[in-house]
Amino acid sequence: MKKILLVTVAALAAMSALAAKPALRIYGDRNRPDTVTRSTYYVIGITEPGASAWIDGKEAHVYKTGSFGAEITLKDGKNVIPVKVKTAKGTNEVKRTVVLTDPKPAAKAEVRHDVIFDTPRYAVTDSGAYLQYGNGADRLGGSKMGFLDAGVGLVLEGENGSLYKVRLSENNYAYVPKSYVHEGDFDPAVVNSGSATIWNAGKCDRVLVNLPRRVAYSSVTEIDPQVIKVSLYGVTNNTNWLVRKGEPGIVKFVDIRQDNDVMTFYIRLSDKNNWGYSVYYDRNALVIDVRHSPASLALKDLTIGLDAGHGGEYPGARSPSGLLEKDVNLDIVLKVADILRAKGAKVVLTREGDTGPSMTERKRIWRDANVDLAVSVHNNSSGNPLKPMGTSVYYKHLFNFGLAEAIHSSMISLGLVDFGLTGNFNFSLNGPTDYPNALVEGLFMSSLPEEEMLADPDYRRRMAEKIVEGIEAYLRSAE
Repeated sequence: MKKILLVTVAALAAMSALAAKPALRIYGDRNRPDTVTRSTYYVIGITEPGASAWIDGKEAHVYKTGSFGAEITLKDGKNVIPVKVKTAKGTNEVKRTVVLTDPKPAAKAEVRHDVIFDTPRYAVTDSGAYLQYGNGADRLGGSKMGFLDAGVGLVLEGENGSLYKVRLSENNYAYVPKSYVHEGDFDPAVVNSGSATIWNAGKCDRVLVNLPRRVAYSSVTEIDPQVIKVSLYGVTNNTNWLVRKGEPGIVKFVDIRQDNDVMTFYIRLSDKNNWGYSVYYDRNALVIDVRHSPASLALKDLTIGLDAGHGGEYPGARSPSGLLEKDVNLDIVLKVADILRAKGAKVVLTREGDTGPSMTERKRIWRDANVDLAVSVHNNSSGNPLKPMGTSVYYKHLFNFGLAEAIHSSMISLGLVDFGLTGNFNFSLNGPTDYPNALVEGLFMSSLPEEEMLADPDYRRRMAEKIVEGIEAYLRSAE
């Protein structure tokens, strides 16, 4: 009995000692050594806020989130790195084992060449089809030229994996995903355009050109002055009537320009801003709707679309201490919405809780609500976890530069590192041309100092205020 009591006392003492130890875990820790090929290595630990921490014998700053870290220069072979934390109730220590090895020879990059068909094939686009400039890809897909309406005939020159190579005109090629087209039959000969009309259709100025069949098209924008260029491929200008009826609301004039077998509508706007446009077919007539500027640029008279990135089963990035990007994004967006509503704006959210609507659904929500402009909010992850990495704003189409620049400047005024203002960005919610839009990547979830900022509700409120200030600056610039 005495022996059993001694064992029990010893077990209780061990449990008590274990309970006294402060929490400690290593970010990315595994049951086996970490094997790397670079001598620079970041050790990131998570403990209790207020604890003291040491990595490889050197004290490390513990952030309010409990995260701490250090940069270690590894030696060849096995490295054992001690990590210790201490609080008033005791100490805890673990060891991180890292093996530095020579990098394997870089695998030769596979170059997948286009397979050219012996004879051209013909296809017709389905709903959601889009063209991309080349056969390249990254995590956001190949760089998109733009979307196409359904029923557009395409000449297929060849294929490359999941893409078809498309001959748009004599000297223009693009690629289309195979999943968005089906085999079809049509006469691929160059067509002549018919008459064209421009008129004020109420909420937009409408440009309509008659064609014998649906052809491929693309659009680009210019600023200063504001211009929309819509190119029709495999079309010769036979539009001898370019008729303007009544007084347009935003279109100053329309010109037609021909380059070989590409016909381009050059649409000059009278407003300082482009408020969005859409291109689609009505039967075989190509329609270009150019939105009028809002009657009032006061927030109380506008509808603002807001998107909190990720959600539901798509958490996005996870910070070392366990913050989920989807939650941080939503909190910032809800704060932006509160500020905008307090100023009288109508706000349309793509999600209000932990849901994960598709990109198509998010765009549909904004389009159906006829938003005047839209902003998507995300937070980034990558790079050096010990340094502030900064804030950034993204846009796809040039006419959205003004909105993106205004929000970017506002965010930078918080004293944040500038991670950049990025154009031609291939993010899905930057794709629509129906309304001005921008993507905000607030801070880096992976950066320990920025993780601490994102974990602070008051700081997230400041970020929300700066997004709103950026929107307001953009609206002032349009007056």
